Amino acid sequence: MKIKHVLLTALFSALGLGAYAQDTEHNWFIQGQLGASYSLGDADFGKLVSPAGAISVGKYFNPTIGARLSISGWRGRGGNGEGRPAYGFYYGAATVDGLLNLSTLFAGKNPDRLFNASLIAGIGYNNRFDPNSGSFMARLGLQGSIRLNDAFAFNIEALANGVSDRWNMKDDHNFDSYYNVMVGITYKFGTGFNIGCPDCEPVYYPKKYSEKEVQQLNNVINGLREQIANHKCPEPEPCPEVEPVSKPTVKAMVMFGLNKTTVDANQMVNIETIANYMKENPQATVDISGYADKGTGSAQINEYLAKQRAQAVADVFANNYNISRDRMKVSSHGSVIQPFSKNDWNRVVIMIAEE
Repeated sequence: MKIKHVLLTALFSALGLGAYAQDTEHNWFIQGQLGASYSLGDADFGKLVSPAGAISVGKYFNPTIGARLSISGWRGRGGNGEGRPAYGFYYGAATVDGLLNLSTLFAGKNPDRLFNASLIAGIGYNNRFDPNSGSFMARLGLQGSIRLNDAFAFNIEALANGVSDRWNMKDDHNFDSYYNVMVGITYKFGTGFNIGCPDCEPVYYPKKYSEKEVQQLNNVINGLREQIANHKCPEPEPCPEVEPVSKPTVKAMVMFGLNKTTVDANQMVNIETIANYMKENPQATVDISGYADKGTGSAQINEYLAKQRAQAVADVFANNYNISRDRMKVSSHGSVIQPFSKNDWNRVVIMIAEE
């Protein structure tokens, strides 16, 4: 009875661990397996091979670690010495096995991986019938799993099982052992697989609300409706005053060559544009600003060049177009201010005329 109590305690502990473990996709499964069992004994190899089977239910707590409850057994064989007939008996075993997915451990999670290899280690209770004899057992093995689809996988499993010396009814060792090689099918729960309709999508029904929950929702809706009904729009803000339109301006530039202070003939058209505007608008004035490029010469030389360039443009307005000098504002910025990012463009006079 003590052995059975210990086994049940281990079983419920494993199930409790599964209940509190983090859920992962398709983590509960069931396995059915058939194969052969081989017992060590004093007989030829073929006489010690017998049928074996197992049914297991388990869960993976994460992509790498899982556990299962396995019920296995069928026929065992023992030997009476070489050349003598072997004897058979029935047995059953219940174990709690830990599972370690080696493929996920070393290659990472991949739900679509074709082949997975898992390490199996477990403890449990083994019972031989007729004559009846039970003992603790431990097992270690490997399982290979081939993915068929989201729901099913084909598995092959090899296990080494250690049991007490009473297994073969001979008191000749400290312990006995037998070995299982089985193949089977694994089904994963929660995959939405339907044998009658493999292509059908699972149906998810909406939550059913109690009368109390419906009343609470109605109260919330009625409260929102009341807020909308009592809501008052704020008074519209007065329109901003319209600012007066700024005076029209005309802008043009005169470019100069390196170290040049005379206006080239091809730049006269730019001065003429401003001069015509000033003739059409007798109240208009012009701001004439001279510049020099910072990449050439010293600050003193550039200041001189900028002044001479601005004055040369003012002279053209006065001498060629009879624009009064009172209507001109002439200034120089040397190379302190660079209106353009390109160095050569800063050898310039900028003209801005406005009423």
